[in-house]
Amino acid sequence: MPLEIIRSDVAGKKVLLRTDPHLFRPTLTTTLLTDHLQSANIENRTILDLGCGIGPIAIGLALAGAGQVYATDIMPQACALALANAELNHVADRISFLHGNLFEPVQGLKFDMIVDDVSGVAEDVARLSAWFPPGVPSGGEDGTRYTVEILRQARDYLNPQGCLLFPVLSLSRRSRILEVAREVYNDRLTLVTTKRIPFNPRLKDNMRRLEELRSAGLIEFETIRSRGFWTLEIYQADTG
Repeated sequence: MPLEIIRSDVAGKKVLLRTDPHLFRPTLTTTLLTDHLQSANIENRTILDLGCGIGPIAIGLALAGAGQVYATDIMPQACALALANAELNHVADRISFLHGNLFEPVQGLKFDMIVDDVSGVAEDVARLSAWFPPGVPSGGEDGTRYTVEILRQARDYLNPQGCLLFPVLSLSRRSRILEVAREVYNDRLTLVTTKRIPFNPRLKDNMRRLEELRSAGLIEFETIRSRGFWTLEIYQADTG
């Protein structure tokens, strides 16, 4: 099957991407996460893109003027396609795509900024929503597995005055993620933006199961006049 080419808006730049049905595609989280970067000072900065997928954020950062971008993903086929996409956008010379889990491929390195787009969705939601192809890992039963690990480790990989940008989806145990974020970063945690998003058709069709997950405390969502809405928040955590 030939790869489809899509256009994605990342950090104010138009990014061309070859996609693969077996790999994660850019979502609203990717767009909202990087909208904030349009006003951030990333010129000549060294930035880490965690969970790079097919490369939209890393490529957008390079196009926006980042000096050097490192990008990691647990799926080797994602890294291979991301490199091809960087070549398509003429920025492959400024991005290092590394296969491995989270920070493992960048041991000993320091960054001015870390952008986290790793899965933060509960397992059942990941599969019911159709956002995640079967082979792409989710954030575990309550969606917190990777995000909590990143929050605890990120400071070791940030330069002084560095920052971590990360999403929090209410389709996870949001309270647990924010508890750890405040524990690690105290008052250096800032809510950048928030958006309420209606359920897509797949989620609407599985409302009973989602209500069970909510009752179990694994996810959060609102019901307004029988319509379900989840919330996407973007936070920035600073080292100092």
